[in-house]
Amino acid sequence: MRCPKCGSTNVITQVVTEVKTKHRGCLGWFFWIILAVCTFGLVIIIPLLTNSKTKSKSHTEAVCQECGRRWKL
Repeated sequence: MRCPKCGSTNVITQVVTEVKTKHRGCLGWFFWIILAVCTFGLVIIIPLLTNSKTKSKSHTEAVCQECGRRWKL
């Protein structure tokens, strides 16, 4: 494999994982707290408050050891 920038063959490949975590906003927390206060289902609602959504994606990148350029494969 050759680097498109400098033409070097000193290139390694690696797997990169991107993790994104989505937390509830203020309005979401307010809604769940009001719901907990108004109902007796507190045991059911507490796990919903603590959960956050996490997504991860993996892709392979090549990295030139001469110039440092990265590109997706």
